[in-house]
Amino acid sequence: MSLDQLDLDPYYLAKIFTQPIIPGKSVPVAAPQIEVPKVKYLGENQKNVALFIQNENEAYLNDELFNLLTNILNACKLGMQDVSLMNTAPYPQLEYTSWQAAVKIEKAIIFGAASASLGLTDAPLYQLLTVNSTTLLLSDDLQMIGTDKVLKAKLWAGLKQLLGI
Repeated sequence: MSLDQLDLDPYYLAKIFTQPIIPGKSVPVAAPQIEVPKVKYLGENQKNVALFIQNENEAYLNDELFNLLTNILNACKLGMQDVSLMNTAPYPQLEYTSWQAAVKIEKAIIFGAASASLGLTDAPLYQLLTVNSTTLLLSDDLQMIGTDKVLKAKLWAGLKQLLGI
């Protein structure tokens, strides 16, 4: 058999020649940059506590639900300057890890249907969950919590665990 008839598989050639055959400059390939999305939120996020809601009808919350949320935050000794209130409705393609890249989050409370849009559908409600070194608390929708004392008690128990109250 002559060398003219030799047929080598390209895979094996690549294994044999890990370095360039012809000397020259090798240019390192830059790692692709992950684009951090620009997201809007309400609050100053001074304590890196994120609040996720999903509301297609309004920018954030109506007055009644905003008052309920403010009362919950006051009970936890927090204010709007300490948290970031984010509506997931304008960003249906973003998963939770993308939100983490966009906003500094140490603890998060996810209300209602927002958990599904963040890719956290199978997580249990009112139990602490850790995702990418962030502690999460999933709860029912604020509207349901406002009308049900049992859900308020479950949320309060979860908030005490999450925030160390």
